[in-house]
Amino acid sequence: MRLAMLDIGSAAARLDIVDLASPRMPRATWSVKSRTRLAEHTLPDGRVTEEGIADAERAVRHCVSAASDKPTEALIAYGTSAVRDASNGARLRKRLGEAAGVRIGVLTPRDEAAVAYHAARRWHGRSGRAMTTVDIGGGTLDVATGTGTNPDLVVSLQHGAARLTRQFLPDDPPTPAQLADLRHELHATIPKALRQVEGGHPLALSKVLRQLAVLTESTPDELARRPHRLRLKRLSRWIPRLAELDHEQRAKLPGVSRSRGRRILAGAIVAEVIMESLELPELEICPWGLRQGLVYRFLEARTRTRADALDLVGTLFD
Repeated sequence: MRLAMLDIGSAAARLDIVDLASPRMPRATWSVKSRTRLAEHTLPDGRVTEEGIADAERAVRHCVSAASDKPTEALIAYGTSAVRDASNGARLRKRLGEAAGVRIGVLTPRDEAAVAYHAARRWHGRSGRAMTTVDIGGGTLDVATGTGTNPDLVVSLQHGAARLTRQFLPDDPPTPAQLADLRHELHATIPKALRQVEGGHPLALSKVLRQLAVLTESTPDELARRPHRLRLKRLSRWIPRLAELDHEQRAKLPGVSRSRGRRILAGAIVAEVIMESLELPELEICPWGLRQGLVYRFLEARTRTRADALDLVGTLFD
């Protein structure tokens, strides 16, 4: 059985064909990606411009068209915070759904964090031991912790890298005053929100954190393509340099994609504050997250109900 998974995010739309023959570790056998530019076209009030909606539509159509000759049993299409939290989100989801040919689902921030935590637990294994996941997305910061297959506690804050860049770092590069305001906001909210998080084995789930790991673990002579960890000391040394560069210059650094060149600074500062607040010298990089978690949610629902694949898709989202 093969399942199509369409992830519509703030930077790109990605469609994976996932082979479910091996439910222990479902793998994408084919993938296509196209830039949405939603973060670039989201205004300070949260509204996505018409140009942004059109760009996202084109990205979705490109992905779906490219996969049209790939036989699958169902298409699961979902939007992350850039779609969910847009002030004109209903219109945006309608247009993207028309482009995809299916309803665009969304999860609440807490449910999204719980699904990603579940995938990370399956990847990491060792159920019964405390584990904490950190996910810095475009719109939210999510921290989940627990000892079982599902988290005992989820903390979700409106501190995503793209959102903070829009709110606090409008200049490129930002001014010292803007950086100070951002740090004041983070230090005033994150440590307080994380007081109940007891730690455990820490895992980093997001693309921002993975790109920061590549950046900070690379040397002038060697690119760290698949780093195993993000280390606080190295991250802290890089932040002043990132703050001096504009987004075009950041995008030329090792591991930093063009679509995240502007937001990588805010992401780095958020990561630093989280790691300091939880007293974590490093985060282990986990390659699994929301996409894999939704695959497992689908498989578990199918095992439980034996329902048709198309019927099950509608049960995955609110």
